[in-house]
Amino acid sequence: MIWLEALAARAGRLGRLAVVVCLVLAVRGSTAGAQVPNLVDVSAQYTPQSGVGDAQSTQAQIASYRLTLNVPIPLSPRRFLILGGSYRLETIDYSSPMSVSDHRTFRETGVSATVIQLLPDRWSLVMRAGASLGGDFEGVDRRMLAGTAMALLNHPVSDRLSLGGGALVTAGFGHILPLPVMLLNWRPIDGMLIESLIPAFVSARYTLWNRVEVGTLIEVTGSKYAIRDGRTSERWPCAAQATDDPMTTGDETVARPGACLDHISYTVASASLLAGVRLTSTLWLTAFAGFTFYRHAEQQNRSGDALEGGVQSPSNALLFRANLTWRLPSS
Repeated sequence: MIWLEALAARAGRLGRLAVVVCLVLAVRGSTAGAQVPNLVDVSAQYTPQSGVGDAQSTQAQIASYRLTLNVPIPLSPRRFLILGGSYRLETIDYSSPMSVSDHRTFRETGVSATVIQLLPDRWSLVMRAGASLGGDFEGVDRRMLAGTAMALLNHPVSDRLSLGGGALVTAGFGHILPLPVMLLNWRPIDGMLIESLIPAFVSARYTLWNRVEVGTLIEVTGSKYAIRDGRTSERWPCAAQATDDPMTTGDETVARPGACLDHISYTVASASLLAGVRLTSTLWLTAFAGFTFYRHAEQQNRSGDALEGGVQSPSNALLFRANLTWRLPSS
């Protein structure tokens, strides 16, 4: 990134916004400092019905929609700030031959701040902090708040290869999880880009005629949503009832917080093929088609412990996604 540092030194003449554009293209970083912080990204994903639970008799269909915004702000010729915001809507439709169908809607709003500091000898430091609020929003409380913090040190080994490493910490819903982060950004030949941010994703893309992209993506995503619906929060074992039901084994006049469903946790790993086309100079439309190879869901109490019988491994399924992205200009 020698050219990048020289450009930063001339920020007053070239304009600071242009320097920010070149910087983020070099270090790619809204989510973790390793990928281009697209100015606007809108996505829609659909997973057809698949079995849930041990008997697999209950079917679940999932649709999710996400909007992400990023605003780059220069602080100095060698320090830059990216402010981000996101909104996600996820719907789950349950159907079972033994019960009435159920529909659940979850939302998550998030904000983030990323600071990128250019260091001597072509090193760069990326620091990111974010906070989110996720749940069914039938009620709002501070336990719905989750946070992340990340620090990543990056260094270009050559003009085609960049490596980095650091640490990521997530906290919320009774759990604190520290993880190592490893970054790879490699262009083995012109037109091809291989990226890896462990533990989040590995991707390979090839660009044709500066207008069409084809490639593959392996990614791991996770979400946690608070349950504040009165159908759960106002009933036993979450809340004590006026009278005890003699047909149940527990005393319903006494609440049992340890057995109360406070939130759900969902993790999925998938592999997809992708194809994208440039609609305008900076607007891209990309389609993904793939298959999940790991899905894990837990119903947890407010301490983050799984409820008895609340651990599920939904069947793997196809997934389809479309992204409309306003990217930063490449020149």
